[in-house]
Amino acid sequence: MKLGLCLEGGGAKGAYQAGVVKALYDGGINKFYSISGTSIGAINGYYLYTGNVDNLEKMWTNIKDIQNGNVKIVNNTVDNSPAIDNLRELDDSNIEEMNFYVNYVEVDNKVVSEKIVDVSKMPRNEAIISISYSGLLPSNPNATLGFKEQFVKDVQEGIYDGFKLDGGLIRSALIEPLIGDNVDKIILISTKYNYELPEDIKKVYDEDKIIVVRPNTQFAPKDTLNFDDEFCKTIYQEGYEIGKNILDRL
Repeated sequence: MKLGLCLEGGGAKGAYQAGVVKALYDGGINKFYSISGTSIGAINGYYLYTGNVDNLEKMWTNIKDIQNGNVKIVNNTVDNSPAIDNLRELDDSNIEEMNFYVNYVEVDNKVVSEKIVDVSKMPRNEAIISISYSGLLPSNPNATLGFKEQFVKDVQEGIYDGFKLDGGLIRSALIEPLIGDNVDKIILISTKYNYELPEDIKKVYDEDKIIVVRPNTQFAPKDTLNFDDEFCKTIYQEGYEIGKNILDRL
């Protein structure tokens, strides 16, 4: 069976997602024809792609060693260099044979567009750079508006011209490339407790073949940047328990 895995974005909520991935892996679900990831989903996906799922668990259950509980703003973006530096240190001698799609947005002349790349076709450094773009969240320290409104305003003012930014700004669950690969079933690990498949996906793919995995916790918007050690450990464990319970649906 050709199995696809879609890893939605969601910042620190990726700890829950990683727990699901580890439970699947421990349950023998560790071979995928294609995976896709957005933002933190792209970072989590790289651990899976390089056969480093045990290190994925270590990262999220020891997040204080990476983030130190702090979120740093650099050049109007949330600094993701600690997480990206971790990817560079991974042993990539056991890369799994699979397609691995990530998306990010490009801002050019005050216009935002989406770019989708298959990092499995790229040299290692180029792949990691694409993943870093996918997880680079805009954050204006002088913001006076809500997140979306502020981003639109900042784009129109040219603040982000030439930037490559978080793919979740356009869509946080990159399902389409997996459908394009004609996989037999898709596991979609969402970070939203109330996630529903988009209507345009239901029109082109049998929704009975998509297993949507949702957290039980209703996360708050602030949890996207909540890299508190205990928070990440708790939701990682929640994800692991949920992951164990979906094994019989595969």
